[in-house]
Amino acid sequence: MFYKKVNKKIAFLVFIIIAIVGTWFILDILSIGPGLPPPEAMPKWYIPGAWQGNVQSCTSFFPQISPYCKSRNYSEGKFMIVWYFDDESKFLKGEDTLYQYLNANGNVFQQKLNISTELQEKIKRDKANNSWGPTSGPHLFNATGYESLETSGYFLVYKRPFLKDREDYFIAYYGIMGTMNLTEETPALKKLIAESYYMSKEGKVDNLMAEDEKGKDNSLLSWF
Repeated sequence: MFYKKVNKKIAFLVFIIIAIVGTWFILDILSIGPGLPPPEAMPKWYIPGAWQGNVQSCTSFFPQISPYCKSRNYSEGKFMIVWYFDDESKFLKGEDTLYQYLNANGNVFQQKLNISTELQEKIKRDKANNSWGPTSGPHLFNATGYESLETSGYFLVYKRPFLKDREDYFIAYYGIMGTMNLTEETPALKKLIAESYYMSKEGKVDNLMAEDEKGKDNSLLSWF
């Protein structure tokens, strides 16, 4: 009888421990969202092919505006950099720091990009490969163009692309090494943007803006 009572107590304690650990695990999963990686892995979300490897730490082209940053090189000098923020105030500070740096080190301009054709091509490929990603966000949007001696490309901001009540912010740079002829490289960069694109209906994609430019009318932008 004594051993039966001891075994029951042990079994009960094991049950309690398992229940506590299970509850902690569930709450931890809910805190980062269903199926979403932790902050340090989030930049990979917008880098095509990142989950298969070949990602690096951020380049020295731009300031370190977030501890969560990854980059990847592609063919013909194309590359991507993605910064992730899990807090709006940190995102706004990082966005402003980056914008001021760009203005001090190159030519910055705002431009509308239309990636409808490129997204349709991506959707066809995804269906053929039995893969899928939400592309229900806008296909025509504002982007920030940047031209310098080191690199030229486009910056996009992805705001709350998963759930409207989750604070997820991404700044993505789609660039070319060592060129100032961005117009010539735009078709290739638009294809890279389309491959990277992930946006739910609740999210928003936009250009970079400095603090003193927020709220201004950006409707008079060049179209491409």
